[in-house]
Amino acid sequence: MKLSTILVLVITISFAVADILVTIPNGKLRGRKEYSQRGISFYAFQQIPYAKPPVGELRFREPLPPDNWNGILDATYNDKICIQLVNIYNVNMSKYENEDCLYINVYTPEFPSTNLSLPVMYYIYGGGFLNGAANFEVAGPHYLLESGVIVVTVNYRVGPFGFLTTGDKIIPGNYGLKDQQMGLKWVQKNIKYFGGDPKKVTIIGISAGASCVGFQMMSKGSKGLFRAAIAQSGSNINPWAYQRNYKTIAFKIGAALGKPLNEDTDSDKLLAFLRTIPAEQLILVSIRMYLDTLLVDQMTNGLVFTPVIEPEHETAFTTENMYEAIENGRMARVPLIIGICSEEMLVILSGGYFPTQIQSYDNDIALFVSRNMHITDRNKLIQLGQTIHDWYSKGRLEDDKVGTVKHFSDAGFTRALIRHAELQSKFSDVYFYQFSYSGQLGENPGPFIDGVGRVIHGEDGNYIWVKSNSTGLNNYPKDDILTSDRYRTLFTNFAKYLNPTPEKTSLFQNILWPKVTPHNFQYLNIDTNLSIQKNPRGEVYQKWLKIYEENAVRPLDTF
Repeated sequence: MKLSTILVLVITISFAVADILVTIPNGKLRGRKEYSQRGISFYAFQQIPYAKPPVGELRFREPLPPDNWNGILDATYNDKICIQLVNIYNVNMSKYENEDCLYINVYTPEFPSTNLSLPVMYYIYGGGFLNGAANFEVAGPHYLLESGVIVVTVNYRVGPFGFLTTGDKIIPGNYGLKDQQMGLKWVQKNIKYFGGDPKKVTIIGISAGASCVGFQMMSKGSKGLFRAAIAQSGSNINPWAYQRNYKTIAFKIGAALGKPLNEDTDSDKLLAFLRTIPAEQLILVSIRMYLDTLLVDQMTNGLVFTPVIEPEHETAFTTENMYEAIENGRMARVPLIIGICSEEMLVILSGGYFPTQIQSYDNDIALFVSRNMHITDRNKLIQLGQTIHDWYSKGRLEDDKVGTVKHFSDAGFTRALIRHAELQSKFSDVYFYQFSYSGQLGENPGPFIDGVGRVIHGEDGNYIWVKSNSTGLNNYPKDDILTSDRYRTLFTNFAKYLNPTPEKTSLFQNILWPKVTPHNFQYLNIDTNLSIQKNPRGEVYQKWLKIYEENAVRPLDTF
């Protein structure tokens, strides 16, 4: 090729890149053109600051609006994620970790124009409030953009940076939730410049991200920032989504770092001290705190770092019990899709969790009663614990894999998600699903056992989001591709029309997904074939409901 031809190509490419510009109130952005795995083009604007870097005196503080910039901000890449406690990804994410991480990404299927009015899907990642990322390697939006929606992904603080709290106004906590809310406010102000409609925002999250969806629905500060919500395998009333010993945890971290202080009087001293600690040291101590508690106990009684109920103050995110808010209609009354995987806690059979982590339950039957029932009488705990145990097994759990998996799936996930759907259905449209399809795309190697579902917690996310190690959707079996197309289209239809099945189509086998009502719990079972079924988890859910109604001490926070 001649040198002159090469120069022409370089100049042409340079102009093409330079032309992908968007101007927002903070300044100009340069984006880039990207392609889905099926060759469909879209436009990416990555790592846009939506808040000031939360460093120095802004550590353990609500996010503040970002500064303006001069010139053109290069938004063609994403090399920052929030500092993680646990790196669970198949790619080297540690090189991206940074305390300066409050950035947002916008992906649009059309060349940006204020003349467009596209629906927006605002994604909140999961990760147990410990990890998660909004960048391409983990949450590629390629599949969703084929359906004509704008996708926004947002970084928010996790671990101690996002959720450490002293339970007072000094370190009130919920910084990760406040980051998400700030991102939603950014969308309201800026999405029109990318072709999005700020009146058509749907929030979507998986696992802890789904519980954050629930928390956004109950925060007064998020009112009017979205019109619909999708919660995949998570709710703000899951027992793992609330930690009651948050104050003790905060001061234990201070002591472990060399600063023992008084829980009752020294919150201000702890704040000042923790702001001087290098981020890496704070993370290492927090990891030790996390590892000191069994996973099965955290799943049924609270992860180490979680959202909390704040005292009343000007920047409080939420100040009331989660369960009471849903039960009394004080959540956003917006349409909701919420659902479960067929066996959320199948993970207990791998990774060394079984049988070592469940031996404590066999040795103390009272542990079957979650602390969210607020029962302190030892005799009653033993009595109720035996009752719950016998629903699942007639012997020791370590000898009964089926009973063990079913118990922890229900205790940690399904009972709360079903209850959330029931309660919310009194006030808004609710669509419930169970994801039962087990395919190669789910990347679940097992082990599997007869008598329980085959789809593990979070597996369904692989049918929506593209990871950097993906070989391309079209390289998977046809039923995997069909299930991915169905699952994504249900969600994008919901974002567009507030109804996942607005009409009968062959893609959905001419099924119309019915709404949940308080007295008729119908749901969509997503398997090789779709089907409408009733009463997820059958009679055992009714037993859970009855034992809470008769024995739990009000007010309830989780379920």
